[in-house]
Amino acid sequence: MNKKQTPRYIIISVVLAVALSLIWPTIRYQLLSPEEKEQMREAGTLNELESKTIRQGLDLKGGIYIVLEVDVPTLVSNLAVTRDQKFEALMERVRTKMKQDQETDFFTLFEQEVTATKLRLPRYYDVDYGATVEAIITRLKDEANDAINRVLEILQNRIDQFGVSEPTIQKQGNRRIIVELAGIQDPERARALLQSTALLEFGLVKSPDVTNDLLLRIDKILAANKAAEDLVAQATTTAEDTTKAPTPTETPVSEDKTISISELFSGETETLGDTTDTSVVVDEKLFDERPFSSLLRALRNDIGVPEKNLYAVKKILNLPEVQAKVNADNGRFLFSDKPEVVTSPSGKEERLYRLYYLEREPELTGGVIEKANATIGGQGGSATGQPVVLLSMNSEGSRTWSRVTGANVGRRIAIILDKKVHMAPVIREKITRGGTQIEGFANMEEAKDIAIVLRAGALPAPVKIIEERIVGPSLGADSIRKGTLSVIIGLVAVLFFMVIYYKWSGVIADFALIWNLILVLAILAMLGATLTLPGIAALILTAGMSIDANVIIFERIREELNKGKTPRSAIESGYARALTTIIDANFTTLVAALVLYQFGTGPIRGFATVLFWGIVISMFTAVFVTRTVFNTITERRKLRTLSI
Repeated sequence: MNKKQTPRYIIISVVLAVALSLIWPTIRYQLLSPEEKEQMREAGTLNELESKTIRQGLDLKGGIYIVLEVDVPTLVSNLAVTRDQKFEALMERVRTKMKQDQETDFFTLFEQEVTATKLRLPRYYDVDYGATVEAIITRLKDEANDAINRVLEILQNRIDQFGVSEPTIQKQGNRRIIVELAGIQDPERARALLQSTALLEFGLVKSPDVTNDLLLRIDKILAANKAAEDLVAQATTTAEDTTKAPTPTETPVSEDKTISISELFSGETETLGDTTDTSVVVDEKLFDERPFSSLLRALRNDIGVPEKNLYAVKKILNLPEVQAKVNADNGRFLFSDKPEVVTSPSGKEERLYRLYYLEREPELTGGVIEKANATIGGQGGSATGQPVVLLSMNSEGSRTWSRVTGANVGRRIAIILDKKVHMAPVIREKITRGGTQIEGFANMEEAKDIAIVLRAGALPAPVKIIEERIVGPSLGADSIRKGTLSVIIGLVAVLFFMVIYYKWSGVIADFALIWNLILVLAILAMLGATLTLPGIAALILTAGMSIDANVIIFERIREELNKGKTPRSAIESGYARALTTIIDANFTTLVAALVLYQFGTGPIRGFATVLFWGIVISMFTAVFVTRTVFNTITERRKLRTLSI
């Protein structure tokens, strides 16, 4: 072996060894049977192996495709410092028109309604927004654009912590965002993570006396309503008909009776959620005089709402005359995030939601949260052994939290996430260090997801899913099969052409080409990049460009041989003359690949990544590797002819 060639051999050997070690986990994973994968998953070793494999995109592995729409009307409404019935009515008309004509811009409809109703817009927004309608709308447009950009950033942060490889998140138009998550095993969890606004609030619970007084006033409103009077007569008749002859399997519930929602709301048959049950359960003794309170139950120190009554209670609370009373009292009603199963005196299980009456304005919001970590509750607390989220606040939040807890010792404070109460503990003492914890999670995964969205930040506006597609693994398998077939056909065709046209020199070029593909796949595995269908196309293009470099070199060598040079001299001159051309041609393509990667998204980036590294590696294999092989051949024996 020539000592001059030794460094080249060492470099080639090291590169090959590293490349094979990087590709081996992918090969091993592909060779596993479904049963072996399941065994490894149970043993907890599959995730480690998957993390080292070449990642596959949505078009290969399957996953979830979601189109989100930012709720701009809610954002504009939330930005208002003052809101009244006139403003809310205008916003409702704009929402209705948007549903009828989804192509029309929100701000166009908003401005039309403001002009038509002659609404004095400056009275609803801060002075910084301007003194004219035009200035305010311009500022609101800027706020909406900024909010959508922040939604993009926050969703990216959430998904990164969620652990999805190479997600695609891009803006579509002025209000929509496209999200592609490859290989997602739990679509429901992903949807919840994307849609959660993570609006964290700390609000004081009003005293029982104030709450009972408001319930009494709501009862009077319903009792005075003619529909309620008609309901009393109908319900009495219904009760007499249904209680005369109960079947032996029925268990009568003391003081309770069932009536239909159509009776409660003058013939309406709407239901809440997916349930087809159109009945509610009321307390018969209270129903005549206190129709609203008859829908409620005592749940220890709180108000409980049976799951069957949830729709009716929400509908009553949204009545304009009821809302007027609540607003005048500077309060708001919120429900617990999940129902609680309780057993009635008769032994029947019932699912109850807690209903809280809170101060309208929260004492503190999630903007002051610095850290949020999911853990297991320690010994001695109410959540011992249960998943909790520990929060720590910045200096401003700590000061406010200290003031609020110090001034309201003995009162309850609700911890609210996305307008749902997770817990409402009693303030026992002043908390000076700005720390607290959230309890009441079903499992550790839910606690971790809440911690993720709190750390990543709250969405500045609600988002809703308007389109969703699940890409099944069968489509991915079909794409992989066809993509692999195309690579094999293209590769075999190129290999045969090189051997036929360039003879033994073609074999050397084929060797370099196979090297090229191995090294590109190794780079993808090392970088954790994602292989997509466009990436496979780039792989085929790389194979062509790699061979193209060898073609240029071989043609230069042929020209030198035709001049009468020896094979060794022709090889040296051929490589020297071809090098500049190869570098020039590949450099322009490298620039194009970098531009595509910088400004492209999703599949475009996947194509650019494979193309970039394919070109870089092709220069190494086409110039360095093949030159080493030719040098080895010409130095071991004196060649008079070259098979090219």
